[in-house]
Amino acid sequence: MSRGAAASGENDRMALFSRRSARADAPTPTPPSMPRLRDLDERELEWIAAHVELLTDAGTDIDDLAQVRAAYDRSAAAWRRINPPERDDPTVTTNAIGLAFGEHLVRRTPLRWVIAEDEHGIELALHDARTRTILYPAKLVAERWMAEEPGDFLTATGEQLVAKLPDTRRGRRH
Repeated sequence: MSRGAAASGENDRMALFSRRSARADAPTPTPPSMPRLRDLDERELEWIAAHVELLTDAGTDIDDLAQVRAAYDRSAAAWRRINPPERDDPTVTTNAIGLAFGEHLVRRTPLRWVIAEDEHGIELALHDARTRTILYPAKLVAERWMAEEPGDFLTATGEQLVAKLPDTRRGRRH
């Protein structure tokens, strides 16, 4: 909360959490705007494929979300067992798992790969224009990895998105 809002008094703050309406002169929160989106070029598509291949070459079937989760859990546990000063940068691993997770969703939902750019930077994302859904799978995995969270977020997120965004397009890979 900003200093101005905090200085205006307890009753004003409570309006954010209650059914009472906020003061008329209080600013209305602005919903976050959609980032600028563009299609991927061939080089970016190859980058995704190379990272997904890291998992598939290790025996992970990315069409099976439980296997993607298991790869995350095994990799994160192995990385955490290493003395922190001796750990390698996990970015390649988190990107591989995140992109495999994203590709799993691309195969089951109308989400498609895009490059998203906003005030925070440029990021690889999944997007569905109809529902205005945007997901950053590599970033999601990296953040959860660093927070030392187990991989159940992968199955929970994947199952929710597949249920909410059924793929009605014909001829998709499954």
